[in-house]
Amino acid sequence: MKANILVVDDDPGVLGALSELLKDNYLPIPVSSGQEAIDQVQKKSSLDLVLLDINMPDTDGIETLRQIKTVDPNLDVIMVTANNTAEAAIKTIKYGAYDYVTKPFDIEDLTAIINRALEKRNLTKINQVLKKEIDVVWPPNIVGGSPAMQTVYSLIEKVTDAESTVLIYGESGTGKELVARELHRRGNRADKPFVAVNCAAIPGELVESEFFGHEKGSFTSADARKIGKFEYTNGGIIFLDDVGELPLPIQAKLLRVLQEREIVRVGSNELIKVDVRVVAASNVDLKELVKQRRFREDLYYRLKVVPIDIPPLRARRDDIPLLVEHFVEKSCERHHKPKKKVEPEARHLLANYNWPGNVRELENMLEMVVLLANGDQIMASDLPSNILTNQAMIETVDHEGEVISLKKARHQFEKQFILRVLEKLRWNQTRAAKVMGIHRNTLIIKMEELGIRRQ
Repeated sequence: MKANILVVDDDPGVLGALSELLKDNYLPIPVSSGQEAIDQVQKKSSLDLVLLDINMPDTDGIETLRQIKTVDPNLDVIMVTANNTAEAAIKTIKYGAYDYVTKPFDIEDLTAIINRALEKRNLTKINQVLKKEIDVVWPPNIVGGSPAMQTVYSLIEKVTDAESTVLIYGESGTGKELVARELHRRGNRADKPFVAVNCAAIPGELVESEFFGHEKGSFTSADARKIGKFEYTNGGIIFLDDVGELPLPIQAKLLRVLQEREIVRVGSNELIKVDVRVVAASNVDLKELVKQRRFREDLYYRLKVVPIDIPPLRARRDDIPLLVEHFVEKSCERHHKPKKKVEPEARHLLANYNWPGNVRELENMLEMVVLLANGDQIMASDLPSNILTNQAMIETVDHEGEVISLKKARHQFEKQFILRVLEKLRWNQTRAAKVMGIHRNTLIIKMEELGIRRQ
């Protein structure tokens, strides 16, 4: 299919000649003024490129260029000028022109510039399509490609447009709110509010007012009507974090809201209809709270229509290198620091630490390291002492969740300890053996037994 090229020139002779030259390979659309060009861009979404004369009597080329880029920032414009000066070129590029040609122009040169501009536009379109396809399986706000996270992405994709409640399980710091926000971003409620509520942070006596609002005079400090979170979120998604912390009386009222889709403000008898999708989250087992009679069983099942389990970071170690790269780059940008690389020994330590605080702990730690590390590399010595001493590096359970033997734990420790010493001493086996107080031959045998080889 031929590309649509808008040709703009107030000289009828030039306009006709240029259109004639282009018609064999492209579909020229000739107009004779800047305003006509702007009108065409506003009403015609299928334009692929603009050839724009810089000197026109009504609206000059620079102003026309500026307005075209305002309407469609992705539409490339090639400026045509009789003034072959650096000043003219700088001015056009400053306002977003792709390139410029001078009159009289060589048709081969002009064709080459046109083809480059069209190729760039096609690549941009392809990238946009690919980005949408990639976003289906790899949300931009959640980093990780492990099988466990792919399962999470698949669930997100399946239920984004559903009306069902979602219950997100995960340890503290695993990114439960990110998953909730991704459900909102992808779904048919994306243009409506997303309201996050930390249920554990609201005093028990204020939860009802926070959730459902109150009328003026309904209690001592109620000096004005207040709209609650559910009413404010109408049409959107409300995220109830730490939902297990809600008092039992509020749990009963929340259940009614989920069933009847209506609320009553404190101090009022008026029923107010609300259209809100509820996404809840918990870092404790709600089923266990049900057994302890601290959480309503009917509410538990009403919330758990779609359960999403987010694995802890120690269960998806393959994602740690990706997360490290992401957070280091993010912190460098935020704090206006030069880009930093993480050297191999530091990467090894980070990948093998257990991260009890999960992704949040990793992000906060890397932000501190970026701020304090010298030079353009993050070294092992820049890491906090708990990571350097590997206090959490020895696994206590295997892949099936079974407690490992003391022999296996000792095996893990020896391997990690010897590997660290060798890396620290640049794999000088004689020096490493001396530091560890063993014979070099003993070290070589240990390395063979433990499968230690220089990377």
